[in-house]
Amino acid sequence: MTEPILTLSSGTPDAAPSTLGPRPTDDARRADMARIRRRATGLLVLAAVVFVVARIFEPRWPWLGFVRATAEASLVGGLADWFAVTALFRQPLGLPIPHTAIVKRQKDRIARVLGTFVQNHFLTREVIEKRLRTLGLAHRIGEWLADPGNSRRVTAQLTQGVAATVDNLPMQGWQSGLIDEGVKLVARAVESSEDAISSTLREQIKVGMPRWLPGLVHEAVHKRVMAGLDRFLREVTTDAAHPARARLEAALREALDSFRRSAETPEGEAPDETNAAIARVLESVGTHLVNDAEARRELENRIIETASSLVEEHGAEVATLIEHTVAGWDPELAAERIELAVGRDLQYIRLNGTLVGGLAGLVLYSISRFF
Repeated sequence: MTEPILTLSSGTPDAAPSTLGPRPTDDARRADMARIRRRATGLLVLAAVVFVVARIFEPRWPWLGFVRATAEASLVGGLADWFAVTALFRQPLGLPIPHTAIVKRQKDRIARVLGTFVQNHFLTREVIEKRLRTLGLAHRIGEWLADPGNSRRVTAQLTQGVAATVDNLPMQGWQSGLIDEGVKLVARAVESSEDAISSTLREQIKVGMPRWLPGLVHEAVHKRVMAGLDRFLREVTTDAAHPARARLEAALREALDSFRRSAETPEGEAPDETNAAIARVLESVGTHLVNDAEARRELENRIIETASSLVEEHGAEVATLIEHTVAGWDPELAAERIELAVGRDLQYIRLNGTLVGGLAGLVLYSISRFF
C-alpha cells in the first residue's frame, strides 16, 4: 500500500489537536443508536407499568399518588418526545399524520439549506484563516521534510510522477514546445530584469577590461553584449533549427532519462545521484523552515492566502455540490443517513424527556397537594 506523502501528525506545542481520526462505520452507529433506543423505550414502558400499578393501589395507599403522578408525567413526556423524534424520519405507527416524515418530504429543501449553511458559516475566508493559523502548518511541514526518510519518500514519488508523465507524452513534438516556453520564460525574465542585468554587466566589463580604455569603449561593449543576448534569445525562440535548441533538447532528454532511472530504482536500494540530490534539497528546506521563523511565517501566509482565495472562489461550487448530492439521494436513504448521524442524540432526548417529564409531574402534583 502506498504511503501518504505528508502526515501532519506533529507540530508546534500550541497547535490545535487534530480532529481527524477513525470514524465509526454505519453498522457501529446503527448498533449504538439501537442500544440507546432500547433504553429510552424501556424507560417509557417502565413508566407505563408504574403508572398502572400505582393507579390500581392508590385508593389503598394514598401516598402512591406521588408515584402515579410522576409516572403519568414521565409517560406523557416520553410519548411526546418519541412522537417528535420519530416524526422527523418516518410516520409514527405508519399513520398519515400531517407534518411527519419531515426529512423524506423536505429532502430537497434540507439540501439547499445545508449547502447554504456550509457556504456561509464554514467556507469563509475568516474561518479558513483562523483555523489554518492554529495548525502551525509550516512548522509541521518543516519537521516532516527534515526527516531523511520522509524526504526520500517524497523524492521517490516525485521522480515516479515525472517518469509516468513523460511516458504518457507523445513520442515527438512536446520537447520543442517545452523548449519554446522555457526560452520565452527566460526572455521575459531578462526583459523584466534588464536594468539589474545591465548594471551587473557594466561592472563586469569595467573590471575585466584595461583601465586605460575610455568609457566609450566600455559602453560600446556593453551595448553589443546586450544586443547579442536579445538577438540570441529571439533566434532560439523563432528558429527551430538553431543549434542551441538541439543542445537544450539533449539536456532535457538526459535530465528526464535520469528521472526515469531514479524512478526505476528498486525500493530498499541506495538512491541514485539524482534522487539523493533532490532528497538533500528537500531535507534542507525542511531544516530551514524549522529554524527560520520568518520563512515559516512567509510560507504560512502563502498557504493561508491560497486556501482562502480558493474557498472564496469555489465556495459556491462546494455548496452546490452538497445540495445536489443530498437532493440526489433517495428519500429513504437520506432519512437513514441523517438519522444515523444524529439519531443517537435524539434518543437521548427521549430519555431526558421521560425523566424531566416525571420530575415536572412530581413537582406539580406536590404543589397541588400542599398549597
